[in-house]
Amino acid sequence: MPELTRTPASVPELAALLAPRLPDILDLATRLTEVESGSFLPAGVDRVSDLVAERLAALGFTSRRHTIASGRGRAFEATLETGSPGLRLLVLGHADTVWPEGATADWPIVTNAPTMSGPGLGDMKCALAMAVHAIEAALETAVPGVASITYALVPDEELGSVDSRGWLADLGRRTDVCLALEAGLVDGGVIVSRGAVGAMIITAHGRTAHCTDDTGASALRALAPLVEELESVTDRAQRTICSVGILRSGTARQVVPDQAELHVDLRAPGDAAGQALVAEIRRRAEARAVDGVRIEISGGITRPALSRSVTDPVYALAEELAAAGGSELRPVAEMGGSDASLVGKFAPLVLDGLGPTAFDQCSRAETVVRDSVVPRTALLAALIGHAGRLAAHLPNGKDHR
Repeated sequence: MPELTRTPASVPELAALLAPRLPDILDLATRLTEVESGSFLPAGVDRVSDLVAERLAALGFTSRRHTIASGRGRAFEATLETGSPGLRLLVLGHADTVWPEGATADWPIVTNAPTMSGPGLGDMKCALAMAVHAIEAALETAVPGVASITYALVPDEELGSVDSRGWLADLGRRTDVCLALEAGLVDGGVIVSRGAVGAMIITAHGRTAHCTDDTGASALRALAPLVEELESVTDRAQRTICSVGILRSGTARQVVPDQAELHVDLRAPGDAAGQALVAEIRRRAEARAVDGVRIEISGGITRPALSRSVTDPVYALAEELAAAGGSELRPVAEMGGSDASLVGKFAPLVLDGLGPTAFDQCSRAETVVRDSVVPRTALLAALIGHAGRLAAHLPNGKDHR
């Protein structure tokens, strides 16, 4: 292993440092995955933060927690002040998963095979463990030009971070560069842009009656045609998607349903396109109001787009660092949402998709490529160590503490 100096290390140097620590990375990933931390299990969400806090405390980080809503886990942030002038760096992840209580009972956690698995391992317990070790490795070498490093965990990301938005906005205002831990993609894929994401609920209120009585007004009949009509708005070539995931109505086969509810997922390439899509969905839904049936519409764009204007400088640095180690990165325009988009409305520089290579997140087929863990941890560590070079890309007048 090459001798490391007090200058930012290269990706190969960091990979050599981290390779013997792979068992420790995977041990922490296993311990985190063993904690059931579904979004509706606040004790588990907080326990994930506790495990991360324990490791960061040994590095000199000070942790604090924020109550975001009753019945939810707490938002977590731990910060290390380096004592040097420079920019403020944020490493961003989430502590919650999509999995309900009991998921670990019949889903073994496997980390000793080329393809690893476990409930939430890919999204994103493995990435959380990698980030701890990446920060440690970067600090063992040097982080010039970085005044502070904050590691933050969102407790309700899988629910759309609805209750965390105020805290995330504040976090973004206190951040110069954000490195986000969503899973990486094959062939060196990292996420350089995200589209706008939306969620809407359309509710029809009708009038109940026995099916033999013509005084009823069916809420279901009003909404059912909307499934095909709304989904016809989808234009995948233009990266616009409208998908109906839930149509709920009725109490008995012989009863005219007086209420029906339709849940819509929206994806658009940018914020303006997202707002236009919301307006179109509203227009079509309002047209379903008929005599005796009232239409109620809620929701809209829930996550803004993540623009390349905030990711390009960070991606260029990541690409340079990877190339110096003989590997290539691949920029990916992702349609799914993440908290990087919410932070990116305020923080001037962001890059996402820095976790391990993972597949089929949020499904029983969720897996992580074991051989990606050390290289991706080394890349994240290198970005932390070299982040100070991004200062030239910050807006004039940005407060560098």
